[in-house]
Amino acid sequence: MAERRTARDLLRTIRRIQKITDLTVLLESVLHEARAFVEADAGTLYLARDGRLFFSYIENDTLFPEGNPKEKYVYSENSIPIDKNSLAGYVASTGEALMIDNVYDIKSNVSYSFNPSYDKLTQYKTQSILVVPLMKSDTVVVGVLQLINRKDRHGDVTAFNADDRLYITYFAEHAADAIEKADLSRQMVMRMVEMAELRDPCESVAHARRVGDYAVELFNRWAARHGVPLHERILKKDIFRAAAILHDVGKVGLTDAIIAKQGEFNEAEKALMYRHTLFGARLFTNSRSIWDRIAYEVTLNHHERWDGSGYPGHVKDIFADDIAFGPGKKGKEIPLSARIVAIADVFDALTSERSYKKAWSEDQALEFLQEHAGEKFDPELVQHFIDIRDVLHAILKQAQQ
Repeated sequence: MAERRTARDLLRTIRRIQKITDLTVLLESVLHEARAFVEADAGTLYLARDGRLFFSYIENDTLFPEGNPKEKYVYSENSIPIDKNSLAGYVASTGEALMIDNVYDIKSNVSYSFNPSYDKLTQYKTQSILVVPLMKSDTVVVGVLQLINRKDRHGDVTAFNADDRLYITYFAEHAADAIEKADLSRQMVMRMVEMAELRDPCESVAHARRVGDYAVELFNRWAARHGVPLHERILKKDIFRAAAILHDVGKVGLTDAIIAKQGEFNEAEKALMYRHTLFGARLFTNSRSIWDRIAYEVTLNHHERWDGSGYPGHVKDIFADDIAFGPGKKGKEIPLSARIVAIADVFDALTSERSYKKAWSEDQALEFLQEHAGEKFDPELVQHFIDIRDVLHAILKQAQQ
């Protein structure tokens, strides 16, 4: 095991999470960084809402040594009440941290108790635990960070100590502030989607969220298979989700006649519809910002097709009044970000019910992607997408709850 970390290491860790702007990526990183800092085998991050604590992220190196992406979607709508009966509920209720050497030996003169149901279900043995509130400066608890089974240098479970409690409590204070800021950023992104929804009901907030989830999981799979370092994956995921969510924001610039059109478009109408990719790209032209660069790639190119049959193709000037749509981009000429979002967007459109069609099954949608791999879609990415079908299923089931 690594040597215990210092206060200087803690400050570096805090600086890393403060750079993350996407709420989902931040929550995942907060739990992972806290666990790594005190070498905890497992952990749970809860968010507080409407008097309850919702499971936001879980990690467990013993049960899921390579991670288990679907679990974060399965558990996110499960919750426990904020009261003094459970460990996490007590911490959220009182704002006090708890540090327990053995959860199966809690003294009887306290209100809280440990629920062993998860241990029984998974055959996992929880022993030591450290639970701290995620509390904003105004004393409002936004969530709870729960760390389980501290490991010593031999890999054996041991108790958390006073330094662990001090460091993680301090870390949690900064994490809560970062979460509040990231939540505000997410709200601004979703308001942009709501503007697009006013123009096109099919481009709903729910659709945009799912496309963001699918796209990030597909990117993570691709990045892991291509040996992209974890720190770079976190940076790209942070930016990528927002870009995927905003993929069709350019539809705010379309006319009612085009938005409401049912059936086939004639050539003139197609040219007008194609413009929404340009309208979206025009919002993200700051080339010095990696956030803008990825959002630009996605909004402009997510309707391009692997065989070059997509749109808008090569356009010399996206700000020109008289737009000339060139030949479609082909293969890896299309940015990776756009190739990923194209798959996520089509999958969600197929599995969603619309006024003009019923929802396809997940199997039917995946078969469609496979049939058109190498034609409409990047064949390697389609295979990666199929390989994470359990995660896709969890995202879809969560959306239906």
